[in-house]
Amino acid sequence: MESHEKLRTRINDIDRELVELFEARMRVSSEIAEYKQRNDIPIFDEEREEEVVEKNVGRLTDETLKRHADSFFRHLMALSRKRQHENLKNRKSSINNI
Repeated sequence: MESHEKLRTRINDIDRELVELFEARMRVSSEIAEYKQRNDIPIFDEEREEEVVEKNVGRLTDETLKRHADSFFRHLMALSRKRQHENLKNRKSSINNI
């Protein structure tokens, strides 16, 4: 078994990767918000979100993590929606200030 410090180092490495992936996902989410605004598409698409959650939870190999992965992806989708709304609000404010 690895030492406590080595395990912490592994977690830190994983967290670093997660941060990079989170930032990348949120950047793409912002681009999606702009696309949706230009094409008059609502931010929230329940069917699409269910599809994303089910697809990603289905990729798990450890069945005991399904409930947690479901929660993780639902929270991630909620954060993406919040970010999209913030981006659109900020964009409208900057347009109104011109």
